[in-house]
Amino acid sequence: MPRLSHSPLSVAVAILAAWAILGLPSLASAADSETRDFTIKVDGKPAGEYHMTISRNDDGTVSMAGQADVRLSFLGGLKTYNYNYRGTEVWKDGRLARFDSSSNDDGKRFTVNAVPENNSLRVKVNGQDHMSRPDVWVTTYWQLPAAGQRNQAIPLLDADTGRDINATLQYIGAAQVGVMGQLQNVAHWRLSGGVSVELYYDGQERLVRQEWVEDGHRSQLELARIRK
Repeated sequence: MPRLSHSPLSVAVAILAAWAILGLPSLASAADSETRDFTIKVDGKPAGEYHMTISRNDDGTVSMAGQADVRLSFLGGLKTYNYNYRGTEVWKDGRLARFDSSSNDDGKRFTVNAVPENNSLRVKVNGQDHMSRPDVWVTTYWQLPAAGQRNQAIPLLDADTGRDINATLQYIGAAQVGVMGQLQNVAHWRLSGGVSVELYYDGQERLVRQEWVEDGHRSQLELARIRK
């Protein structure tokens, strides 16, 4: 998920308009779609929600539209922290075909766009371009990367800031975690190096849990519901 990386109506209209202009497959016409609702906790306390809508389209692409909102209060409400993220990803044959996001990390705003170009990925962050590897894994982590990228070094694209991150993805083993109110057997993976994140995926390789520490605060993302 984004790092903790408009009104809901205006965001929805903007996303649909962008898809229409770019000629990308419409979410409404997707052959198969589901929405995964996650809770976000920081230091064990409810802090927000994250929603992912995954669509498998007739042209072979897979899209994910993500929306995260976090709000924390400190010192009896005298200090607050707010984080908002909106992003869309399009994948084809295990490669990122398009990425668009906007985020507001407590006042730090980023707009990120990425598209393949020749044998690279052109990434634009707040209007400034740079070239990245075409085989990046986005830090939303909603699906495992292609089998050939596991248990080794892996390039990441930060969903919030568009920066490149070098990390290593390692399979830790089977684990039991709470998923939608029940204990489930899942696969535990770990990212280390440029980031430090614990990731858990179910038998369909769907992200069901994510744990990390940022600025000294332990954060957790947990799957609460799946809607068809």
